[in-house]
Amino acid sequence: MLDVSSVGRVCAKHGPFLGTVYSSPSGKQYELTCPVCIRELREAQAARELAASREQERLMKRDVNLSMNIEPAFYEATFDSFVADTAELKHHVERVQALVAGDVTKIIMAGRHGTGKTHLACAALHVLGGKIMTMYEISATIRGSYAAGSERTELEIVDDLASQKLLVIDEIGRTKGSDSEANWLSYIIDKRHVRELPLILISNKHVKMDCLKSGCENCFENFIGEDVISRITEGGMLLRFTGADWRKHPRRNEL
Repeated sequence: MLDVSSVGRVCAKHGPFLGTVYSSPSGKQYELTCPVCIRELREAQAARELAASREQERLMKRDVNLSMNIEPAFYEATFDSFVADTAELKHHVERVQALVAGDVTKIIMAGRHGTGKTHLACAALHVLGGKIMTMYEISATIRGSYAAGSERTELEIVDDLASQKLLVIDEIGRTKGSDSEANWLSYIIDKRHVRELPLILISNKHVKMDCLKSGCENCFENFIGEDVISRITEGGMLLRFTGADWRKHPRRNEL
């Protein structure tokens, strides 16, 4: 058996404390260290484990976002974090949520920079999964497939986009809108249309119905074919973002 006794000790860090000493029949003594040191060691270990868990969660979230090609600014984009402070934006949130629910299959978001279009699209991606690509990224990826030794063909690239759970094509109208772009865009949208897969198209251009000139070089319709418009209007809708740039919003720094 062990004999147990208490003895006064002094911790170099925390000062005096009453230690417990266990003496064995062989004469060896086992003394418990400063209780404050023990508590600090346990707290430090718990803090390290929490930090490691949070870092693992951050890396997992980053990897999920990277797989969907979402930029860091929208890693935390959700419907709850979207500030819908106008009737227009409240309506747009409801319509994108309807797409997530499967009640809508195609949405065009048109309007000026910084009005929440990409945020809402990424919120939908965080629920459904899929991918967001700008027109430039898709064009550059397809052009890269023409190089010798490319890992994927043009058909494999567009078929991958046509098969995503949700596909968001951003910045329509940012590039020149060549015939080749129109062709693969038409192919992707046609495939998603017949497969009944959700699609969101985003443009900072205005639609012709809102054009002050009743048609100009900045109309969205100039960058997407009539056949594409026809497919989108079947089971789809247009959301026009007419608000101010959120990056200049007075409440932005309060959130």
